[in-house]
Amino acid sequence: GPKYLPELIDLLIQSRSESERKEAKKTITAVAHKIPEKNRQAEAVLAELPSVKDISARGSLLEVLGQIGDSQALPVLRESLEDDNADIRIAAIRGLSDWPTAEPTNDLLKVAHSSNNKIQQVLALRGYIRLTGLESDRIANETVKMYQVAMTLASYESEKKMVLSGLANIKALSALEMAADYLQDNTLQQEAEVALVKVAQAIHVNHPGKCLDVLKKVLQISENDSLRERAQRVINQIKAED
Repeated sequence: GPKYLPELIDLLIQSRSESERKEAKKTITAVAHKIPEKNRQAEAVLAELPSVKDISARGSLLEVLGQIGDSQALPVLRESLEDDNADIRIAAIRGLSDWPTAEPTNDLLKVAHSSNNKIQQVLALRGYIRLTGLESDRIANETVKMYQVAMTLASYESEKKMVLSGLANIKALSALEMAADYLQDNTLQQEAEVALVKVAQAIHVNHPGKCLDVLKKVLQISENDSLRERAQRVINQIKAED
């Protein structure tokens, strides 16, 4: 129960191996989530943090704050992005990247856009992409614009694939059009195909012509038999509804 949080936090601080820290962070997060008042779930961690000087322990506590997701912790994580110690900045990025809502997207975007440290830049961008995909009240086209920004910042194939995977969940013509732009990219073609079929399946009633065009392209170039079958089924639906 929550009454054991101070002792669990102490165990985390005293941990010397990564495996111990990992288990301690998971346990603290799970126990903190048992506190009914969501804006008090990080209270024990926030109370202990100022007295912790060890960099590894302090970084672990910052990561825990992100996993707990108590809004009271956001100012601490944001402040830690400016810390003099690079490991603390990375821990703050990890904490914000694990946040359960999209609230810190702009904080991560700022780091991804302006950091001179490649590790911090990549971690922040991956966090930004993850948070962009979380449920929010923003309109679909706005989310697509956020993915477009991420794509311009992405240096590695892995981040670009993350963008296309997220794009697959957006039910909008703009998502279809963006995914179609990567059909000719050999490194991203498969992810683009998956996104196109999934989006087309969701929006074909309102945009039959556009969906039919891209699905025919998928049929022509895809080497994935299962995906080709899915594309053909959506094509058949569109023709049956015409």
